[in-house]
Amino acid sequence: MTAKAWRSCRVTINGRVRKLSYSDDAIKKLFLPFLQRLSDLSRREGRRIVIYLAAPADTGKTTLALFLERLSLLGAASGLLPLQRLGLEGFQRQAGELDADGKPLSPYGPKAFDTEELTRKLAALAAGEELRWPVFDRARHEAVPDITPVRKPIVLVEGCWLLLKRDGWENLRSFADYTLAIMAQPESLAARTTQRLIARGLTPRAAHERYDRDYRPAIMQVLTDSWPADETWIYSADGDYQPQPDRLRNYRAKQKQTQMDFDSVKRKDEPIFRAYEEQMTKSGGQTFALGYQQGLETARRNILRRLAGAGGMGREALMETFHITEAELDDLLS
Repeated sequence: MTAKAWRSCRVTINGRVRKLSYSDDAIKKLFLPFLQRLSDLSRREGRRIVIYLAAPADTGKTTLALFLERLSLLGAASGLLPLQRLGLEGFQRQAGELDADGKPLSPYGPKAFDTEELTRKLAALAAGEELRWPVFDRARHEAVPDITPVRKPIVLVEGCWLLLKRDGWENLRSFADYTLAIMAQPESLAARTTQRLIARGLTPRAAHERYDRDYRPAIMQVLTDSWPADETWIYSADGDYQPQPDRLRNYRAKQKQTQMDFDSVKRKDEPIFRAYEEQMTKSGGQTFALGYQQGLETARRNILRRLAGAGGMGREALMETFHITEAELDDLLS
């Protein structure tokens, strides 16, 4: 197996410089074609387009969004339009706020965000209005409204809950022109999250306990309770991405082969298939449905005859069990 060739760059995230590395294959076969499709869509629509990047925690969605932003600028000479990354962290509620039941909000769940304000901003974003986007000030541990001006023709909004089906998020996808989801094996995310927590000073046991308490429920909710995206990438344990296997392509190939086989047989025995098509035309396409119903009736009749013939059930028991009248029973046994 050929070893991956990696490319790296540095970006600033929350005031910290981070080194990002992605494979050549991911960049050339996934990222650049994705950016080209978005550029084509923006030109075709003649307006700003809004893209969602939805992914569970520790799939590298923020760093990926920033890398795509950088890549779009580097590809300007080849026709790529500039992309701007926006995050959801500026919509986090204040620490200590309570939920509807009077309990402190979990900072890891979907209710920790102000979805009403987010809905207003996304509506303005989709309408092409001039606006500023909120950010989260980590020094003060609070959201600061209307900081980042939105100026690019392609806007990529990234966050865990953008495609969630409930809790006030279910209608947000209507503001997106295109959606991208990142999926991953929960086991690989568990290992990545616990390693990150250990690197921050937690013991392995404490890291595993915190993962099970705080991170795992949120990760599983994103993976199992989100709307399907227009496109899905798979996050691998080495921090790289690959496209989701195209099962539909395989299905279509099999479907095409089945049709070819059908046509081949049809040519060999034309009279049989002509009679079949005539019957389908007469029945209004209900041949299969009628045949299925007739098959059930035949099976039901055979079962009743066997039960009656074996003496295992009397007439009254048969009528009560199968919910039929005496006349219906006589007809079925005739």
